[in-house]
Amino acid sequence: MAKIDESARKDGLKDWEIRYAVRHPFGFQKTLGNPGETTVAFVGPGHEGGSPHNVIEVIIVASREDDLLHAFHAMPITDRWMHLMHRK
Repeated sequence: MAKIDESARKDGLKDWEIRYAVRHPFGFQKTLGNPGETTVAFVGPGHEGGSPHNVIEVIIVASREDDLLHAFHAMPITDRWMHLMHRK
């Protein structure tokens, strides 16, 4: 699973909430990132039984020098990613 970067915690989400949203997404898609890196946006519930009104967005970089997945952004869902609510 992804390493949670400190920047993903700035909005107060816990590591387990971030990981849960990525493991149980309502939807996800590749998005633009740095050249040579695969970047994916996920939207999902922060916990089991989470409602569609309590959704978070998580952005993960899938390739870095250490070969780990890095969750570098996580926060309550914004309009930018709302279209992913039902897209797997």
